[in-house]
Amino acid sequence: MAEIKKQSNQELEQVVGGVSYDGWAVVSGLESGYLALRDRPGYDYDNEIRGSESYNGDKLQITGSYVVGFDGKVYVWVYNPRSCRAGWVNASFLR
Repeated sequence: MAEIKKQSNQELEQVVGGVSYDGWAVVSGLESGYLALRDRPGYDYDNEIRGSESYNGDKLQITGSYVVGFDGKVYVWVYNPRSCRAGWVNASFLR
């Protein structure tokens, strides 16, 4: 299993392309569909947390934990206040 790392605010800003001072990031760059929370890092239909969808413009709270998934992408652990759930998301869709 991939190693989960805790990072500083400066490192987190580099990973997700800039995070606001309050630890929140905005979902952006989705061409269609939604960004799902996942119970483990990596894109797979089976690891999607149902009912946790986020769309462009939604704000997610960043915890600072991140991991490189088996697909080579960086995943960040976030909390979605709209669904009251937490999980992994692909960091390339956060600003």
